[in-house]
Amino acid sequence: MSLITYVDPHTFLQVERSGQPAVVYECKLHHQGVTCGLCMEGTTSAVSAHLREHGIPSSDDSNTICTWGTCSKTLKRGSLTRHILAHLGVKVRCSACGVVKCRHDLLRKHIRSSEPCSLASVDTVDGPDGRIVVPTRWSTQRMGVCYPHPSCENTPIRGETALNRDG
Repeated sequence: MSLITYVDPHTFLQVERSGQPAVVYECKLHHQGVTCGLCMEGTTSAVSAHLREHGIPSSDDSNTICTWGTCSKTLKRGSLTRHILAHLGVKVRCSACGVVKCRHDLLRKHIRSSEPCSLASVDTVDGPDGRIVVPTRWSTQRMGVCYPHPSCENTPIRGETALNRDG
């Protein structure tokens, strides 16, 4: 497996500017027979932003077909972000009791309805195919290089490292 990872420009700049690592996932959306292949963070906001780059609005109630990998499920465009997070395997966990849910809204309902968990926070459980992208200044040895996609010529930053989480 290649250690070179192409990330979307938003994620690339966010990691470098914040100085904090991010877990990214390869986009497997198909358009006209071509797979996107850019990596994005496994958060609601990052997936929504990436879908907008594909021309898919997140607040639209019209039907669409998921083209992620071999999926062909029909759903509302407004539900596609949540659906993509399920493809990524990203889940959330209650910090008080450890219960894991597949969606934020389900965990918030759990926290509201469970007295011992009423002050709990939400922890993210990364999906199995996530890769950790770290800023350049963290790197003392090159394990892989993370670049913005070649089509992002206006992105001024050119060097970060990427490490596959499995080693």
